[in-house]
Amino acid sequence: MRYPIILLALALLLGLAATAKAQGFGPKTYADCVMVNAKRAASRDGGMLMRRACKCRFQDPKASECRQYSQTALDCMIGSLVPVERDEEAWGVERACRNKHPVQ
Repeated sequence: MRYPIILLALALLLGLAATAKAQGFGPKTYADCVMVNAKRAASRDGGMLMRRACKCRFQDPKASECRQYSQTALDCMIGSLVPVERDEEAWGVERACRNKHPVQ
């Protein structure tokens, strides 16, 4: 008698887990991106680079300053720039993301 209830609960749990996506938790607009990430950046240049990454990712991907970044590089920057405390390190993160995920 308990097996159908356990199987039903397991099927429900697996069904709900399958619909969740990792990207569902990140920012979906420029305003969300800036509010969540750029305002928390520890360095001045890190905040500036974060705003640029948010702009290129969500607002104006065809802008001249955005042509050097792939979407993956922008995601890398958005995910990595917040804890950087020094301006030189922020530029290092930008360069590493750009080189690791070049525009194809």
